[in-house]
Amino acid sequence: MNIFQQLFKSMYSPKDISRFRFQGIGKTILFLFFLALISIIPASYYLTSFTNNAIEGVTKSLKEDLPSFTIQNGELSSDNKEPIEIEKDQYTFLFDSTGTVTEGDLDSNENMIALLKDRFVIVNAGSVQSSPYSMVSGLNVTNEDILDFVNSAESLKYIFIPVMIVVLYLTTSASLFLKVTIFALIGLLLANMLNRKLPYRQSWRITAYSITLSTIFLMLMGLFQIGIPGSFLLDWFVICIMLYLSIKEIPKRKAA
Repeated sequence: MNIFQQLFKSMYSPKDISRFRFQGIGKTILFLFFLALISIIPASYYLTSFTNNAIEGVTKSLKEDLPSFTIQNGELSSDNKEPIEIEKDQYTFLFDSTGTVTEGDLDSNENMIALLKDRFVIVNAGSVQSSPYSMVSGLNVTNEDILDFVNSAESLKYIFIPVMIVVLYLTTSASLFLKVTIFALIGLLLANMLNRKLPYRQSWRITAYSITLSTIFLMLMGLFQIGIPGSFLLDWFVICIMLYLSIKEIPKRKAA
């Protein structure tokens, strides 16, 4: 059975998952790397799309929509007396030199680039990254300086985006391996409760395939940007159910 067939079977067949416990560990590890690759599709897509649109939009905003400003002594200053909010196709650009808007006021579910009174904030796919201007000692820039930097970033994005995707893939892979290691221990407890003989190495293999359904489901929800309340708990619940059903397919221990 090839890796694509295993992926398909793992989404609905506990019986097949239980059979995978006998396969080589190398094939199971390869499957996890493949699953990690699939799981980062939404984040990779939106990162690429967001970066391309952000560079284009920020360039246009700096040229046409924003007043002259400076960032000095850790603060954004301009002659503008109220916040400026510019709606783009896939994100919002916010400029506020008055201090009216704080980082806590930003909606983490909305893609946004914000130049606030004391910090620069990027919100993308629910992730908030904030950098105070004071973090860079002696920072003294104007809107023209930032425009020059953004223009330079246009060519650097072809390096930045692939590097970020590789980092995302490696961290996601590490997270999946850690998750499998933890749930494999839970698998041993379930095997004992169900009176099944299951060494840890086999539990680890079964667990690697039992996380497929929840991983693919959350990937699809992320791709279509559908928020799932308590997604963390749902993820763990589905894994436990698949793990339980798969272990249940293992023949019971013979009575002594």
